[in-house]
Amino acid sequence: MTRFIRPLFMLAVVLLVVFAISGCGFRDIDKRFFVIAMGIDPAPEGQKGYSITLRLAIPSPKIEPGAAKTQVETINATTIAEAIRLLKSHVDKELDFGHCKLYLFGERLIQTDYNDSLEWVSRRRDVQNIAYVAIGRPDAKTIMNVEPQGERFPGNTIFLLFGNDGTQSSYIINEQLFDFLRRVGEKGMDPILPIMRKEDNGYVVTRLGLLDKRKLVAELNPQETEMYNQIRDRYAKSTITANIKGDTLVISIDRITSHYKIRKEGNGYVLKLRMNIGGIFEEAPRGVYDQDWHKLEQAFNDQVAAEAKRLLEKVQRAGVDPFGFGLRYRATHAGNSQTWKEWESIYPTLKFDVKVNVDIEGSGLVH
Repeated sequence: MTRFIRPLFMLAVVLLVVFAISGCGFRDIDKRFFVIAMGIDPAPEGQKGYSITLRLAIPSPKIEPGAAKTQVETINATTIAEAIRLLKSHVDKELDFGHCKLYLFGERLIQTDYNDSLEWVSRRRDVQNIAYVAIGRPDAKTIMNVEPQGERFPGNTIFLLFGNDGTQSSYIINEQLFDFLRRVGEKGMDPILPIMRKEDNGYVVTRLGLLDKRKLVAELNPQETEMYNQIRDRYAKSTITANIKGDTLVISIDRITSHYKIRKEGNGYVLKLRMNIGGIFEEAPRGVYDQDWHKLEQAFNDQVAAEAKRLLEKVQRAGVDPFGFGLRYRATHAGNSQTWKEWESIYPTLKFDVKVNVDIEGSGLVH
């Protein structure tokens, strides 16, 4: 009797498991529309909610410059979730956000409050945390409708722009969703977002937006963006510039280091930033080889240090902390609520002491 009961018991377990599995909603790839970029703008004037724009990839057998095909869909709704549901009725395939590489907040949205729209992005199951986040200028829809002529497959330009596989620019600072969410929720570190704008039929990213926990509060020009990249990320593929006796001299950086400490001096606190930079001349007047390079280095030291100090004071006046100085302070002091209150009183009056040591390694010419 036992030999009959055991197989029946196993069969019952298998059937129970099979019926308990609800399925993963599998659909063939040819029945899916892969979203490669999503733009979020506020609804038009006089309406509430959002204007959502999706750039959808259209599969093509050709992989060559200009062969990429996309479809752009825009819809207005009171919530993002409702907009996505409505958009599904405009297309014949299931929308899939698993390959979405860019979430773009329109400039008008980011200037008011981005928290509600960020909630949807952070909760949606198929949104990847490694996707890039940026600001679209003048709005996200304009950027979504850009179709770069040299794109080999849908979204290729975005991947090459923000990834390290294509262009490497000291003016482009990529921000991924996981880091953006971390900065929004972390005390002592504020969010940053690159600003994308349309030029001809392509993208331009040279500026960095500084945000507090709710909205955009300031932006950095291209030179300030490059300096931010040099201080925070020690970005070596960049340049420094000095004006000496009416001549503009440019050094291409080969190596760069930066470190800082926060020290109490007298009745206040001072942030001591030290940068070491080495490189060769990329632009310089004729005869620079025979000049006293120590004097040239000192001129670079003074001008680059002044530029870095102006940047630090600018972000301080904006009331944000994109470098994460406050997080460092919290990590090196007692971990209690009083520590954070102390830092909130310290940062607005924090002094900056910046010293730069430039080492000119060559003239850039062969003699």
